[in-house]
Amino acid sequence: MKNRKSKYFIIIACAVAIKLLLLAFLAAHAPQNRFQNDSRDYLETAQVLSSRGEFARVDSDGSLRYELYRTPGYPVFLAFLQGWMKVPLNGVLLLQVFLAIFTAWITYRAALQIDCRIAFLSAAIVLYDPPVSIFSLIILSETLFLFLMSLFMLNFVLYLKHIKAGWVILSAVTLAAATYVRPISYYLGAAVALFIIYANIRGNIKRAFIHALIFLIIVYGSLGAWQARNYQQFGEKTFCSMIKGNCDNQGLAGSYLRHKNSIAKGMGPIHYYTSATSRCFMSLMTRPGPFKYFNSAALSAAGRVLAYLWLGFWVVGFFAGIRQARRNIYYQFMLFICLYFIAASIAGVSWLVGERFRIPMVPYIAIISAAGWAALRRFVK
Repeated sequence: MKNRKSKYFIIIACAVAIKLLLLAFLAAHAPQNRFQNDSRDYLETAQVLSSRGEFARVDSDGSLRYELYRTPGYPVFLAFLQGWMKVPLNGVLLLQVFLAIFTAWITYRAALQIDCRIAFLSAAIVLYDPPVSIFSLIILSETLFLFLMSLFMLNFVLYLKHIKAGWVILSAVTLAAATYVRPISYYLGAAVALFIIYANIRGNIKRAFIHALIFLIIVYGSLGAWQARNYQQFGEKTFCSMIKGNCDNQGLAGSYLRHKNSIAKGMGPIHYYTSATSRCFMSLMTRPGPFKYFNSAALSAAGRVLAYLWLGFWVVGFFAGIRQARRNIYYQFMLFICLYFIAASIAGVSWLVGERFRIPMVPYIAIISAAGWAALRRFVK
């Protein structure tokens, strides 16, 4: 037992050291890559939030232009840290690194409720996931969204274990908070309500519908408050214009006509959509991580090799773990969430999908993969 604890400590310490060294390297050698296209929007709206208390941007004449395209979750996070707490930019990134580490601990706690044999490996998969580590070093909403989605996972696993209304309420609150950070989970509330009914279908049907209704009221009541704000400001009955904008301009539906003379040239609609869906799925699930941000050929080469090896490791466990979901409601829930994000990502942005969109799935993938490796180990024995 003492040797096992020592091994666990070394694995965790190495993961933390790697994350901190990557942060130091990026800040020293490629500080401009701490920002991406979306970073400016987040920083600008955060500055207005902290200084004027409005979710808006400032026009050239000094007037406020209220924001409809993005959600306020991540700007509020930045406004609290930079505007009110006066935390420097690298301090914000350091906090994001620790949020990523804390996500691994939350994943460990969730896996422990299911099967103690898979708990540590589940956490390790989150700790060493390259996209999780890399995007925690950039001013983007991915890490905060990942953290909140892992909290939702833990609360819902506890609900499945105890079937208590309190865990339904906590699950709904954390999912609503996550949706304020990234709107991709907007329709997940309705999907999870159906899963609540499915999970309780063989038990108390009345209780299942009551719990599902409670979940829906809390999630969409919370999100509806922001939709009311948008209707008041813009006359738009929408949570944010990004949802519709992405689907109209980059979504899979209708993309055949947009790409008829380029990607889809010479293809029929059925051939195109089959090819597009499969290629987008591969892009989402198999890209190792954007090591280009470090501006180091050696680091990129080494990182990509190790990342592909790590990718192969969790993919083998993931497919083995899917088999374990046939009779296990917890693994069914993990797979259900993964399928939602896969479908929402491909349907929403199609060809723009990549490893960035896999990040919120990582805790769920980790638990399924760890369950698969546990099953493989039993099979070998």
